[in-house]
Amino acid sequence: MKVLLTFLALLSTLFAQDLYKEFIKEQVKQIPLGKALVFGRGQAKLITFMNPDCGHCRKEWEELKRHPDKVKVYIFLLPLRGHQESRAKSDYIACSKDRIKALDEVFSGKLDGRVLQVPACPIVDEHIKVAESLNVSAVPYNIILKDYKVIEGYNPQLLQMMGVKR
Repeated sequence: MKVLLTFLALLSTLFAQDLYKEFIKEQVKQIPLGKALVFGRGQAKLITFMNPDCGHCRKEWEELKRHPDKVKVYIFLLPLRGHQESRAKSDYIACSKDRIKALDEVFSGKLDGRVLQVPACPIVDEHIKVAESLNVSAVPYNIILKDYKVIEGYNPQLLQMMGVKR
């Protein structure tokens, strides 16, 4: 009887994992990737939600940007309430002519402490709507597209999970 119960528990866990993966796959289909900032041209694809003032997001960016030939990252900016400068920084990034250069400038801390006088960028509002539709409330929030795995928060093994590093 114990063997049967153990088998059923294992089976239900595997079934739940498959259902969750399918749920994430369906959610990803709804994400307008054309509205994301895109970095890299590699095969390892990632959707990420980041805040310009989030220390863990900045650390993750530092790791991702070293692999432009191995990763393709769809970046959605999510200025969270309580981060005073993050909306202005997000607007600056999203409406810059060279978004990735602006993102790198902001995420490297070069604009910290400066009051940015930039107009609101409608792309940021679209990014916020995408995050809300997925119930993303904390960053970094990542979806690895090869297996639809969700990583909530910073994970130092992200590049390994994506197959970029061993």
